[in-house]
Amino acid sequence: MLLPALCFSQTTEERKKIASQSDKVGNTILLTELRKQENERKIRLENYLKSNPEISKVKKFDEIGTKELMDVLPNGELIFAKTDNAGAAITARATSLYNGGSLGLNIQGQGMIGGIWDGGSVRSTHQEFMVGGISKVLLMDGASMANHATHVGGTIAAQGVNSLVKGLAFNASLNSYDWTNDLAEMLSEASGGLLVSNHSYGIGSLSSLWFYGAYDSRARQMDQICFNNPFYLPVVSAGNDRNANEAPGSTQIANKGGYDMIFGHGNAKNVITVAAVQNVASYTGPASVIMSTFSSYGPSDDGRIKPEISMKGVNVRSTLYDSDTSVGFMSGTSMASPGVTGVVLLLQQYYNQLYSNYMKAATAKGLILHTADEAGFYDGPDYEFGWGLINAENAAKVIRDKNLISNRSIIEENTLNNGSTFTKNILSNGLEPLKISISWTDPQYPGQNSGTVDPTTKYLVNDLDIKVTSASGAVYYPWKLQGMGAPYDPPTNNSTNDVDNFERVDIPLPAGSYTISVTHKGTLTNGTQNFTLIASGGNFSTLSTADQIAKSDKLDIYPNPAGDWVYFKNNNDLEASVVILDMSGKLLKKETIKNGKISVKELVKGNYMLLYSDKNKEQSFKFIKL
Repeated sequence: MLLPALCFSQTTEERKKIASQSDKVGNTILLTELRKQENERKIRLENYLKSNPEISKVKKFDEIGTKELMDVLPNGELIFAKTDNAGAAITARATSLYNGGSLGLNIQGQGMIGGIWDGGSVRSTHQEFMVGGISKVLLMDGASMANHATHVGGTIAAQGVNSLVKGLAFNASLNSYDWTNDLAEMLSEASGGLLVSNHSYGIGSLSSLWFYGAYDSRARQMDQICFNNPFYLPVVSAGNDRNANEAPGSTQIANKGGYDMIFGHGNAKNVITVAAVQNVASYTGPASVIMSTFSSYGPSDDGRIKPEISMKGVNVRSTLYDSDTSVGFMSGTSMASPGVTGVVLLLQQYYNQLYSNYMKAATAKGLILHTADEAGFYDGPDYEFGWGLINAENAAKVIRDKNLISNRSIIEENTLNNGSTFTKNILSNGLEPLKISISWTDPQYPGQNSGTVDPTTKYLVNDLDIKVTSASGAVYYPWKLQGMGAPYDPPTNNSTNDVDNFERVDIPLPAGSYTISVTHKGTLTNGTQNFTLIASGGNFSTLSTADQIAKSDKLDIYPNPAGDWVYFKNNNDLEASVVILDMSGKLLKKETIKNGKISVKELVKGNYMLLYSDKNKEQSFKFIKL
C-alpha cells in the first residue's frame, strides 16, 4: 500500500512542511469532538433503523444518484447525504498548462495528490488509474465501488488512456474515501499535509426549508478544519435543486425564484462552492457562459457570495465503474467541482515548482476567484455564477508574473495585527484593468443554525476590509451583493463588504499611483488574521517605502548580459533557491545555491527570467544570455 504513495504523492518532506503549520492542539480537540459526535450519530441511526425496519438506509435515484440516511436528530429530523448529479479542461483553460500548451509549461499534476469523498469508492483498477501495474487511486476505508465516485475521480485524474476522458490533473493521484465519517477523515488528511479534496455531495435535512442557505454544524466544522490547517482547501458542489419538483425544494423555488438553494457544507466560508455551466469551447465574453438548468443558486443566509466559481458540469464524459474500460456522460454540479479540484492541483504544482513552497488555501482560492472570467448579466459577482468562469491560464500567468520587474503581479501572504493597517503603494500604466483582492481563511463562527429559517446573523468573524485610493483622492471599494432581500440585484462597489472573506476591487482604467489599504472592523479574534493580497493587470510597480532597499544593500545580478555564469551581488553567501524560466514561464532550471552564483552555460542565447528566494527575501530579474 505504500508503493503507490511513494510513486505518485507529494514528497514526505513537502507534506511535513505543510503539516508543521497546522494547529496540532486545535486538531486534537476537534478530532475528539468529531469522534464523540460520530459515535452518537451511529447510535441514533442504528436505533432508528431498528425501530423502522421498512426504511432503506441507502436509496438510488436517477441513473447513478445515491441518497443515504446519515443521522436522525433528537427532534426526529432526518439528515441525508445526497450526490449532486444532474471539454472540462478546455472550459477551464487548463490545457494551456499542459505539455505543448500555449504557456509552454509541463504542469499536469505530476507528484500531486488530491482527496475525494463520495458515496462509495473510485474503481481503482480502471485503466485510467493504473500506472505500471499499480493504481494511483488509494482506497482509504474499504467502501464498495460506486459509479458516481468513479466518474468524479476520473474528472480529476484519469490519465487519458482513452483520450476522451483525460482528467484535469491527469498525472495526479487520489485518496478515495466514502462519505461516512468524512469530517474526521478530512481533519486527519489535512493535518498530514493534504492540499485539496473534492466533495460532490450535500448533507442536510431533506424535509425542511431552514437548511437552505444555513450555516449549520457541518459548515461550521468545515471552517474549523480549514482554519486549523491553513493549506487545506475543500471543493464542494453547489447542488442541483433549482429544478426540484418535490418539497421542500419546490417550495423554496416558489418562494425564492431559484435563489437560496445551497445547503450543508456548501455554505462554509473557507471552501470553494462550484456551480455547473455548459461547455465553453471558446470564451469570448459573458454570453459564452450558459448556466445549466439545475445548478443551485445562493446566497447563504448572511448574504455571502455562493457559489463562488463556475465550471463545466453538463454532459461531462468520464470513467464509470462497470468495467476497467467503461466511460460515459453525466451532468451535475458533482461533475463541475472535480474540475475545479483538478485546477487547484495544477496551480499548486506550478507555484511549488517556481517558488519551492505551496500556496495557503486562502491564496489558491483567492487566485481562482481573482482571475475568473466574467459571467452573468452584470459586471462583478452574482449568486448564480459566483465570480464567473474558472480560468486556469489566467491564474497561472499571475503565478508566473509574481514579483517580476515589469508586467508583474502580486501574490503576498501577509498578517494583519489587531488595530493595525496594512498599506502598499503601486503605480499603474493604465493599459489594462487593475484587479486587487484580499482572501483569508476565517475562524469558525462560535454558533450555528439548527432550525431557523433565514436568520439575520452574520457569520464573518474577522471582518477585513480593502479599499484602494488614487493620488487624486478617488476611493475604490470591493464588490458586494445585496443578500437575501434582493438576490437578483446587481452588485455594488461603493462601500465596504462585511460578509465575504474574499474581496476584490476592480479599476477599469487605472492611471498613476494608488494606495492599497487593508484594515479590519471590531477586534480580531486571536489578535491577528493571516490574509493574501493579490494584484494583477498590465504593467505596474510597487512604491511602498517598505519595499525600498538601500542601493548598497540591494540584491542584484551581474553580468547582464551573461556568459556562462550569473552572480548575485549582496547575496552574502546565503543558501538560496534559484529558478530560471524562459519568457513564457516554462521552467528550465531549478537549483539551490550556496556560493552566490549559478551556471547558465547550458542555456541558448536569448532572454530569460530568474526567480531568487532565500530566508530573507524573494526577488526576480530579467537577463540576457549571450
